[in-house]
Amino acid sequence: MKNINKRKQSGMSMIGLLFMAAFFGLLIYTGIKVGPVYSEYFDVIKAMKQTAAEPGIANKQPHYIKQALSSRMWASYVDDKHVTSKNIKIIRSRGKQLHVKYEIRQNFMYNLDIIISFDKKVPLSK
Repeated sequence: MKNINKRKQSGMSMIGLLFMAAFFGLLIYTGIKVGPVYSEYFDVIKAMKQTAAEPGIANKQPHYIKQALSSRMWASYVDDKHVTSKNIKIIRSRGKQLHVKYEIRQNFMYNLDIIISFDKKVPLSK
């Protein structure tokens, strides 16, 4: 005879729930640590595009272009420790391009660091 009152277990066990909570906690923590770095990168891209769109910027001297970009990044609160004038280059091949390349080392937890490299080129308008 079959026992009709027997119930099947459904749902998640406590260990499964803890693993899910740890996974989502790590995901949120990673977003908190890496999010501001990418937000700053998008501000750098925005400043680069604004500088490149300035009329006749390709005919200007490289130091003027770097100064214009630095001013726009300063207005966007980009940390000047991350993007320095050494990271900004003007490339002269097939028209001028504004090239910004830098990397950020972000402390993740304890002795683990995350290194994020950024490299972006934008053509300058004539």
